[in-house]
Amino acid sequence: MAIILEAKQLTKYFHNQWTFRRLYTLNGLDLAIHAGEIFGLIGHNGAGKTTTFKLLLGLLRPSHGTVTFCGAPLHPAARRAIGFLPEQPYFYDHLTVDETLDFYARLYGLRGAARQRRVAEVLEQVQLTAKRRASLRTLSKGMLQRLGIAQAIVNRPRLVILDEPMSGLDPAGRFHMRELIHTLRRDGATVIFSSHVLPDTEALCDRVGILAQGRLQDVVTLRRDADPEAYIMTVRGVPPATLQVLEHIAEQPPVRNGGHWLLRLPSPIAVRAALDAVRADDGIVESLTPVHPSLEERFLACAGHGSTLD
Repeated sequence: MAIILEAKQLTKYFHNQWTFRRLYTLNGLDLAIHAGEIFGLIGHNGAGKTTTFKLLLGLLRPSHGTVTFCGAPLHPAARRAIGFLPEQPYFYDHLTVDETLDFYARLYGLRGAARQRRVAEVLEQVQLTAKRRASLRTLSKGMLQRLGIAQAIVNRPRLVILDEPMSGLDPAGRFHMRELIHTLRRDGATVIFSSHVLPDTEALCDRVGILAQGRLQDVVTLRRDADPEAYIMTVRGVPPATLQVLEHIAEQPPVRNGGHWLLRLPSPIAVRAALDAVRADDGIVESLTPVHPSLEERFLACAGHGSTLD
């Protein structure tokens, strides 16, 4: 799969004004983004997510390392193919939706009738056509987020970077934002976004990077068809001798839960052996549940519980 954006040893540090020691906000980031994927970036407050985005966009100069876009160094002309939604976008709230998006389209060099057509297309795409004459000061948080997406895609970018696009949205707003991100991918764009809402990240992304203390700790590939890491079996009506057999098959001793026993089995082979043992003594299997590692578990394993997500 082609790589659209790549960072090598990307590092950003500042000097403490008193001790002159280096303070790293990002340290040695190696990351390759594949064309057409949805990539999520998660981490605690201060983990380096926004710094990473600013470095990838060329809005900050790296202390060390390189960024390439489509195989070439990032330069001002290349940014025309990139759309960006900052975490806290600033808009002129006395303008209307139509005027705001027209302003951004002009910045991208769109002219005349082509600009008007593109503005109308994007407003329809983000479901803001009915609000095109409304002043921005009258819009809800969700509508302003949609407008932020609109300005990020008015130039038909190949790459869209969204910093906390779900921030402050209610469940309906989050649903519409997820649908919009899926639409961007269907239209051929590559999407990178950060979020502190792990279920949304898990549902949307092909891969997720976990940032902690300025370092990329892990990149998780979310294979929804992946094999389970274990199986939980619930049984009842088994005699003590069978429980001893099951204890040797399971990862740990069976756990009693009322009139039932819970077993954690490491593989399909162990599942078959446990089923045979239970059936041999006329026991009953109440349930068998595959266990998949969650993104939350992977995140906590890498970043710990030290602070809140952002």
